[in-house]
Amino acid sequence: MNERIYRFNRILKIREDIRKNEQAILASERSEEMQVLRRLSELEGEKTQAIQDFGNNTRVMSSTELWFQRQFIDAIDTDILKGKDSLNNVRDRISKTEERLVERHKDVRIMETYIDHLKETNFQEQLGLEQNELDDVATTRFSRVKSNRGF
Repeated sequence: MNERIYRFNRILKIREDIRKNEQAILASERSEEMQVLRRLSELEGEKTQAIQDFGNNTRVMSSTELWFQRQFIDAIDTDILKGKDSLNNVRDRISKTEERLVERHKDVRIMETYIDHLKETNFQEQLGLEQNELDDVATTRFSRVKSNRGF
């Protein structure tokens, strides 16, 4: 029984390691999400500033200058769209990792429960064996005392 418990403890450790790896992946993905969110915030600020600069410009500008400023704003919009796509991809990966992590956690809990059950069964068996030994000793002593008294 002890070998069986030892074997399942090894399996439990492997499953715990897999769960830790999933947690590390999730932490990495959440960090990546925060970086993308920061970059999107920066781009939104750049776009707002570019629009304000475009609207507040009091000097006379040529059509080429206007076109370049509009292209700059469009380039920022394109970067924002790419950032939003990237954010959606990261969030999808986070969602999938969270699902895998829940499954890994369930696996670990099932294994822990099973090992606890094995340990309890082993403990009860050991108690039963000890009780049988004590009963045998008591019966032997009682038999000796009874035969010595002549009953």
